[in-house]
Amino acid sequence: MIEVGKWVSIRNRNAIGFILESTNYDAMVCVIQDGKATGDQRFNYSQLTEMTSVIMVEEEEDLKRLHINMALDTGDKEWLTELSQAEGSK
Repeated sequence: MIEVGKWVSIRNRNAIGFILESTNYDAMVCVIQDGKATGDQRFNYSQLTEMTSVIMVEEEEDLKRLHINMALDTGDKEWLTELSQAEGSK
């Protein structure tokens, strides 16, 4: 089982994604192909490989901007709202 929020590569596709929902048998993945979110799809774990590379950032502000850009790129309005509210409360 791969935890929610983890990044995965999708076998037999030129795509990556992150886990939105995880069960004992499969996972719902926000699929990103060619730099664009293509939608949410369910995959068996045999089709997924957890990505272990780490993105290094120098400043906390860079990480915040990265998260905001990811939320915009994937069209995740709820996440963008959460990030914006957290930014405004500081």
